[in-house]
Amino acid sequence: MRILSKTGGFIAGICHPHKRTDLIKKAGLNYVRVDVPFPYEKGKIGVLSEVYKGFRDNIKNYNDEGLRSMCISPNPKAFAEFGIDFDDSGWFDKVREICEFIGSDLKTYKPGWQVSNELNVFHFRIPITMEQVPKFIVAGIEGIKRGDPGAVCGYNTAGLGNSVAVTMVHTIQSYKCGEDFFGLDTYKGTWSDGEPDTMIAEVDEAYALTKLPILVQEFGFASAGTIFTHEDVQKYFNSMGFRDLQEVKESPRAFLDLAPYHLSEVILKSPEEDWGKNILSQMPHILKKWPGGSKIYRHTPEGQAAFFDEVLGKMLAHPQICGAIIYCWSDDDQCWNCHAKDCCCETAWGICYNNEEPKPVYEIVKKHFTGALK
Repeated sequence: MRILSKTGGFIAGICHPHKRTDLIKKAGLNYVRVDVPFPYEKGKIGVLSEVYKGFRDNIKNYNDEGLRSMCISPNPKAFAEFGIDFDDSGWFDKVREICEFIGSDLKTYKPGWQVSNELNVFHFRIPITMEQVPKFIVAGIEGIKRGDPGAVCGYNTAGLGNSVAVTMVHTIQSYKCGEDFFGLDTYKGTWSDGEPDTMIAEVDEAYALTKLPILVQEFGFASAGTIFTHEDVQKYFNSMGFRDLQEVKESPRAFLDLAPYHLSEVILKSPEEDWGKNILSQMPHILKKWPGGSKIYRHTPEGQAAFFDEVLGKMLAHPQICGAIIYCWSDDDQCWNCHAKDCCCETAWGICYNNEEPKPVYEIVKKHFTGALK
């Protein structure tokens, strides 16, 4: 493992904490990863929103209980909804100014910072373009570091499996904005084929690309679900009146008019030339099955525990990993993306069930983090 001087210890984190902070700490977890709401009332610079005030109180409470926060700064959509026009040449300075405020406002609690989230994914970067993403991230890093010069701050990508992510990283590096880590989100074995060793190989790839300490900003292995096949996809398209994927790509709007509302709504916000590709990316939600998986571990509570046992041992032994943040604390009642209650894609990631009772994997997490981080 690698220790950042600004943190003084390995970042052992959990996404989306709830009430049972006692169980979080007993598992050896020392960071909670939380989303920062936009600080101001719509269109009113300097007027704090009640939501933001409540969030700040929560950060204080976590801090009082001995849990530091890994804060995710607001996404581009939040800035646009506030009133910032990304077609205006002055948007960079405005984003930097707002990030400087939140960095300064929260610095007493010594949080870590991740600038926005997975902006190489279209539904997270809306409404900015991929060409604007690097400048948005640089504005965030510069702003937070102006507000809190001692802050540990970086950004993340959803994997490195395509040229879009790699180009994004190279462009950000050219600004030399002083990021402290590179955040890698990796879901090998669930969102794609792979094993614990595949996750570690992606960490090695990230370090070779950035030469920065690697914070595994999100990783996990779902405890439910099966893998879909080409035949499953073909059967679904046929049931919708389409011959095959090629016909869907040729007439994406016709397909979106028939698709589940919450998914088509998101896809329609992306550039029209990307609709066909983005339809395919939403097939896991449509079919309620995974696009890939592990050849060794199954998506069951026991399989989840076994996967974690192998991967955590390898992460904690890795010389360039400065932290590992688990996605996530507890299961959800419904998928945040498609809103279906029976969609495995966003409902079965927790190391606890949705009532915060631990799954078998909880004891595995506890074994590794309380053992290695003493």
